[in-house]
Amino acid sequence: MGTGKSPEGEVGEGIRRIEGHLLWQRQLSDARARAEHAVAPLDWLTGAEREDVVRRVADALADGSRAALRETAQRAVSLRREYEDRYAVLQRRVVGWAFCGLAVVGFVEGLLLMR
Repeated sequence: MGTGKSPEGEVGEGIRRIEGHLLWQRQLSDARARAEHAVAPLDWLTGAEREDVVRRVADALADGSRAALRETAQRAVSLRREYEDRYAVLQRRVVGWAFCGLAVVGFVEGLLLMR
């Protein structure tokens, strides 16, 4: 029944989920505040009409935030893959050059021992 993740990995995932939830709640709160500010001058609206307009504007703002957050998350995943691939290439190069360096040192030592 295990997830195959270490306890540290599960804790990290849980923290990321909480952070995501808190970020989204902040986005919703900000959208509501901006909607209320935008509707404030419309003093001819009844209370129910005002609440309906605020809700609709807040929903529209939240939809925009959701789209932007999704794009940002997708870009982060893409960048992570790109940098992991670059790191792997660099790591192989460094290891290759290290082995070449060791081979040269061994060759020079061999020449010196032959003298």
